[in-house]
Amino acid sequence: MASTWVWRGSYDRLEKVEVNREKKHLSGERNGQPLHAGSWSEVKPGDAVVAWSERRSIDANRFKGAWVLNLKGYHASSLPYAEKERIWRRAGLSGGSPLESERLFRVCILHLEPVELQRIDASGRAMQGKPLLQGNAGAWPDDPALRRVVRTAVAALYALGLDIGEAEIGLGGDGRTAVRDVWPMLRDTRQEAAVLRRFAAWHAAAGAGAADRQLLIGADPEFVLVTPEGKIASASRFFGAGVGGAAGADALLVGRRLLYPVAELRPEPAEDPAALAANVRRLLLRAAERISDPALRWAAGAMPVPGLALGGHIHLSGAPLTSRLLRLLDSYAAFPLALVEDPAGRARRPRYGMLGDFRLQPHGGFEYRTLPSWLVSPAAAKAAFALVLLCAREAHNLSYIPALDERYVEAYYSGDRTELASCLDQAAGQLGATACYAAYASYIEPLLDAARRGMTWDESADLRVKWRMPH
Repeated sequence: MASTWVWRGSYDRLEKVEVNREKKHLSGERNGQPLHAGSWSEVKPGDAVVAWSERRSIDANRFKGAWVLNLKGYHASSLPYAEKERIWRRAGLSGGSPLESERLFRVCILHLEPVELQRIDASGRAMQGKPLLQGNAGAWPDDPALRRVVRTAVAALYALGLDIGEAEIGLGGDGRTAVRDVWPMLRDTRQEAAVLRRFAAWHAAAGAGAADRQLLIGADPEFVLVTPEGKIASASRFFGAGVGGAAGADALLVGRRLLYPVAELRPEPAEDPAALAANVRRLLLRAAERISDPALRWAAGAMPVPGLALGGHIHLSGAPLTSRLLRLLDSYAAFPLALVEDPAGRARRPRYGMLGDFRLQPHGGFEYRTLPSWLVSPAAAKAAFALVLLCAREAHNLSYIPALDERYVEAYYSGDRTELASCLDQAAGQLGATACYAAYASYIEPLLDAARRGMTWDESADLRVKWRMPH
């Protein structure tokens, strides 16, 4: 069973978080129980280590195969506020001056999920009344505005390399949110034991039976129909308004009008890249039966039409959603695809293409939303599928995470291909050393080779050519 350890600055005395049948936290002497302390050498691959210190930076290299949370906690705690604000703006999160009719909230985050949501005053003090959300990690608020507050808090911590912490978020009268501040760990020490126990229980359950789970990958890529004059032909002309079925038109709010210009495919999930790509092609052929205008060009990529960003969202089920997995997907899928996308795709970020962008799904899996539309070619699609699957299967064996390195994150958002490409060889070496790489190499290596050679896809081309469709 996967264990959870707490590192408070000493490698010779890590606390092991244990949960007994009564769900009591047994780590530490705060509950009248003896402290179970162990050396860093007792940490096994698959275990989790929570860095809980603002005084020292943890050396993750000591914990081979383990998942280190709040790896950048020390760094984040020492960052000047202006630098934190710059990082949030870069990721598409706003800060700065107060919003109109702003209300302030403090959100406690435990690994991508809210633990507590509390209304606070301008001085940071909790306002009278019960917290809006308390004690039930994973239970997101029902109110859409408060859900945006929580999403903003999660994204603000993630952008700083944090997994556990608190955020102060402003909510304007118009529904916009802004980050006011973030702290690693939790300032209320009374919550600490419960939060650590809750995470340890989740981590143990997530690891139990992982080898027996069926890993499925799905997708909902977008494309756009372009007239000979370069204008967008609304997909709702052919698919109707709204989503539904295997293909449809996705919504876009322009001013106060809800338009449906983008076509979206929803193929059946599959277990391997070739099968999912075949499902995608089957839907493209079906879509061709409904799109009757032969003069239209089918375009995909990041931003084939100025101002209209497209996404290639990928769904995973059978793999636990972790911040570590999200950062691996950023490192091994988003970064390589950013190296081969059309240069115009840089304009998609940060409003779209934010690193670590995810959405929970009703089926129990999650949707990774960072990638551009890889529908430009079957090769790009299968490479994206293979990289996502490999990250999910080999999460404990990929120790190199360039998405935690500030210079590569900056390069991704700024479009600096030279800097971003400098992490490619080490990333490729890590991929090649994994047990399942051989099964995915034929899909991944063409993409890595194109990235090394500085090749990019052409978003002005008709995607039907690469997919070998009649047009």
